[in-house]
Amino acid sequence: MPESMLSDEAIAAFWDGAPRFAPTLVQEQAEALFRAFGLDEANAAQAAAPLLTADLRGIESHGVARLRSYGDSFKAGTIIADAPLTVDRESPVSVAFNANDGCGLVQAPKAMARCIEKADQTGLCMVTVRDSNHFGIAGYYAMMASDAGLVGLSMTNTGSLAAPTFGAVAMMGSNPLAFAAPTGPGSDPIVLDMSTSTVAWGKIEIAQRAKEPIPAGWAIDKAGYPTTDPFSVGAILPLGGGRDTCGHKGYGLGLMVDILCGPLGAGSWSKQITDDYYAGKPARVGHFFAAWRIDAFRDPDEFAADLRHVADELRKTPLAPGAPCDRVLVPGEPEAAQFAYNQRHGLPVRGTVLAEIRELCEEWSVPFLMDSSDA
Repeated sequence: MPESMLSDEAIAAFWDGAPRFAPTLVQEQAEALFRAFGLDEANAAQAAAPLLTADLRGIESHGVARLRSYGDSFKAGTIIADAPLTVDRESPVSVAFNANDGCGLVQAPKAMARCIEKADQTGLCMVTVRDSNHFGIAGYYAMMASDAGLVGLSMTNTGSLAAPTFGAVAMMGSNPLAFAAPTGPGSDPIVLDMSTSTVAWGKIEIAQRAKEPIPAGWAIDKAGYPTTDPFSVGAILPLGGGRDTCGHKGYGLGLMVDILCGPLGAGSWSKQITDDYYAGKPARVGHFFAAWRIDAFRDPDEFAADLRHVADELRKTPLAPGAPCDRVLVPGEPEAAQFAYNQRHGLPVRGTVLAEIRELCEEWSVPFLMDSSDA
């Protein structure tokens, strides 16, 4: 039987000896940089939290590896450190927010917190946010709702990274979405956190840092031909890849996310979003959040029990030949295992990312706290 993907041995092997640090130290380093970027103490702590959550859950493409891109955006003036989160319109079950080009890692948690507050009062709430910036992992916001005992949904659009079906150039974003449902005290929620493209652009960046090829089917080059060279990627493909492997479904999902995060809240769609940190233009990213109370439909304890039963039944599914694990997994389970392991053993940060953070600290006159010799 293949070794479980959730075992300590498998998780340790995945990180291949990367130095590990106390999560509190990584949080402290990220907060120090965000303060240097211009955020006040409370907002710097909030901005660091989604990055730490991503790294703890093993989603390294959206953790402290993104500090450089945030710093470049602050320096270029495309993220405004003290921007207010304002309301364009509001109803008992909805809010349309304007982030006013503020930090997505700050404005998005505030918007989702308000969504949860209103859902607690009315049973459900939907929220749009326009004129924002990158907000980290979508799962962070869906789990804000599940941690509060609600079901949560979160989405964001991005700049043009993915080609639409039959297209040769990027028009759509990676446009991720996340869903989280609580399964009761002491049990991890079921969490779906996915891009609507084959992969998030951060996976391309990971391959570039490692100077390793990407799998076939992920992307096309600037001429529209398939490529495995991360440095020649012109566009990633929709979830599913080409038309023959049903990539049109991923294209449709990506467009759905774009509509909810952009035009619904009077915001931008992917082609209008700026990804160039030095272009001097605000990114104008949009988000969509929803949360609802389970007791609007049924008893929450009975719902949680049913979800645990569903998960247990899925885990009992007979394995397909060659499966790289010893049982079927449910969404969010690998990330929960990484989270638990990394809390016990320290948060892994690859050497290339450490070098970037060191350079960033020197650039912004911030003490570098993450010396790998001390890890």
